[in-house]
Amino acid sequence: MKSKYFKIHELVPKKMYDRYGQKAWRYVDVRLIESIDKLKEHFNLGTMTINNYFWGGDREWSGIRMPESKYYSYGSQHSYANAFDIVFSDYSAEEVRNYIINNQHEFPHIKGLELGVSWVHLDVRNEDELVLFRS
Repeated sequence: MKSKYFKIHELVPKKMYDRYGQKAWRYVDVRLIESIDKLKEHFNLGTMTINNYFWGGDREWSGIRMPESKYYSYGSQHSYANAFDIVFSDYSAEEVRNYIINNQHEFPHIKGLELGVSWVHLDVRNEDELVLFRS
Protein backbone atom coordinates (compact mmCIF):
# COMPACT_ATOMS: atom_id res chain seq x y z
CA MET A 1 0.00 0.00 0.00
CA LYS A 2 1.19 3.50 -0.84
CA SER A 3 0.08 6.80 0.65
CA LYS A 4 -2.44 8.98 -1.17
CA TYR A 5 -0.64 12.14 -0.10
CA PHE A 6 3.02 11.39 0.66
CA LYS A 7 5.94 10.29 -1.49
CA ILE A 8 8.21 7.56 -0.18
CA HIS A 9 11.15 9.95 0.28
CA GLU A 10 9.03 11.82 2.84
CA LEU A 11 8.82 8.71 5.02
CA VAL A 12 12.22 7.02 4.86
CA PRO A 13 15.79 8.31 5.29
CA LYS A 14 17.88 9.32 2.27
CA LYS A 15 20.11 6.25 2.34
CA MET A 16 17.09 3.94 2.23
CA TYR A 17 15.45 5.98 -0.53
CA ASP A 18 18.67 6.07 -2.58
CA ARG A 19 19.08 2.31 -2.28
CA TYR A 20 15.51 1.12 -2.74
CA GLY A 21 13.63 3.97 -4.40
CA GLN A 22 9.94 3.09 -4.73
CA LYS A 23 10.60 -0.37 -3.31
CA ALA A 24 11.17 1.31 0.08
CA TRP A 25 7.38 1.27 0.53
CA ARG A 26 7.82 -2.30 1.76
CA TYR A 27 9.46 -0.94 4.92
CA VAL A 28 6.64 1.42 5.89
CA ASP A 29 3.96 -0.09 8.09
CA VAL A 30 0.53 0.05 6.42
CA ARG A 31 -0.97 1.19 9.75
CA LEU A 32 1.23 4.31 9.61
CA ILE A 33 0.24 4.99 6.02
CA GLU A 34 -3.47 4.74 6.83
CA SER A 35 -3.03 6.98 9.89
CA ILE A 36 -1.13 9.78 8.16
CA ASP A 37 -3.51 9.76 5.21
CA LYS A 38 -6.46 10.18 7.60
CA LEU A 39 -4.63 12.98 9.41
CA LYS A 40 -3.93 14.75 6.12
CA GLU A 41 -7.58 14.50 5.13
CA HIS A 42 -8.70 16.08 8.39
CA PHE A 43 -5.88 18.63 8.82
CA ASN A 44 -5.85 19.62 5.17
CA LEU A 45 -4.64 23.23 5.33
CA GLY A 46 -0.97 23.92 4.74
CA THR A 47 1.73 21.30 4.90
CA MET A 48 2.20 18.16 6.93
CA THR A 49 5.93 17.45 6.99
CA ILE A 50 7.70 14.26 8.03
CA ASN A 51 11.00 14.25 6.06
CA ASN A 52 11.93 17.10 3.73
CA TYR A 53 15.59 16.35 2.82
CA PHE A 54 14.54 15.70 -0.80
CA TRP A 55 13.86 19.44 -1.18
CA GLY A 56 16.96 20.53 0.75
CA GLY A 57 15.29 20.59 4.18
CA ASP A 58 16.83 19.48 7.45
CA ARG A 59 14.41 16.67 8.34
CA GLU A 60 15.67 13.20 7.43
CA TRP A 61 15.08 11.11 10.54
CA SER A 62 11.44 11.85 11.37
CA GLY A 63 10.33 8.45 10.08
CA ILE A 64 12.47 5.34 10.08
CA ARG A 65 15.73 5.77 12.02
CA MET A 66 18.77 3.71 11.15
CA PRO A 67 21.76 3.17 13.47
CA GLU A 68 23.81 5.91 11.76
CA SER A 69 21.25 8.53 12.78
CA LYS A 70 22.23 10.69 15.75
CA TYR A 71 18.60 10.24 16.87
CA TYR A 72 18.74 6.45 16.78
CA SER A 73 17.74 4.66 19.97
CA TYR A 74 17.44 0.91 20.24
CA GLY A 75 14.06 1.05 21.99
CA SER A 76 12.53 3.83 19.90
CA GLN A 77 9.49 3.02 17.78
CA HIS A 78 11.29 4.90 14.96
CA SER A 79 14.01 2.23 15.03
CA TYR A 80 11.40 -0.42 14.25
CA ALA A 81 9.73 1.61 11.47
CA ASN A 82 6.68 2.12 13.70
CA ALA A 83 6.69 5.91 14.18
CA PHE A 84 6.61 9.31 12.53
CA ASP A 85 7.32 12.79 13.87
CA ILE A 86 5.15 15.28 12.02
CA VAL A 87 5.17 19.07 11.82
CA PHE A 88 2.03 20.86 10.63
CA SER A 89 2.32 24.35 9.17
CA ASP A 90 -1.23 25.46 10.00
CA TYR A 91 -2.02 23.49 13.16
CA SER A 92 -0.30 23.22 16.52
CA ALA A 93 0.98 19.86 17.71
CA GLU A 94 -1.28 20.17 20.74
CA GLU A 95 -4.33 20.71 18.51
CA VAL A 96 -3.54 17.62 16.44
CA ARG A 97 -2.77 15.46 19.49
CA ASN A 98 -6.01 16.51 21.19
CA TYR A 99 -7.98 15.63 18.08
CA ILE A 100 -6.40 12.16 17.94
CA ILE A 101 -7.01 11.58 21.67
CA ASN A 102 -10.64 12.70 21.44
CA ASN A 103 -11.32 10.78 18.22
CA GLN A 104 -9.45 7.54 18.71
CA HIS A 105 -12.08 5.64 16.71
CA GLU A 106 -10.83 7.49 13.60
CA PHE A 107 -7.23 6.44 14.28
CA PRO A 108 -7.41 2.85 15.57
CA HIS A 109 -3.77 2.08 14.71
CA ILE A 110 -2.22 4.99 16.62
CA LYS A 111 -1.15 3.54 19.96
CA GLY A 112 1.54 6.01 21.06
CA LEU A 113 1.56 9.82 21.30
CA GLU A 114 4.36 11.88 22.81
CA LEU A 115 3.26 14.83 24.92
CA GLY A 116 5.05 18.13 25.55
CA VAL A 117 6.86 18.44 22.21
CA SER A 118 6.36 20.87 19.32
CA TRP A 119 5.81 18.08 16.77
CA VAL A 120 3.35 15.20 16.64
CA HIS A 121 5.04 11.90 17.42
CA LEU A 122 2.67 9.06 16.63
CA ASP A 123 3.39 5.38 16.56
CA VAL A 124 1.75 2.04 15.97
CA ARG A 125 3.31 0.14 18.87
CA ASN A 126 1.84 -3.17 19.97
CA GLU A 127 -0.55 -1.97 22.69
CA ASP A 128 -4.26 -2.43 23.27
CA GLU A 129 -4.87 1.17 24.35
CA LEU A 130 -3.41 4.54 23.39
CA VAL A 131 -0.25 5.30 25.39
CA LEU A 132 0.53 8.95 26.15
CA PHE A 133 4.13 9.56 27.20
CA ARG A 134 6.84 12.15 27.70
CA SER A 135 10.44 11.42 26.73
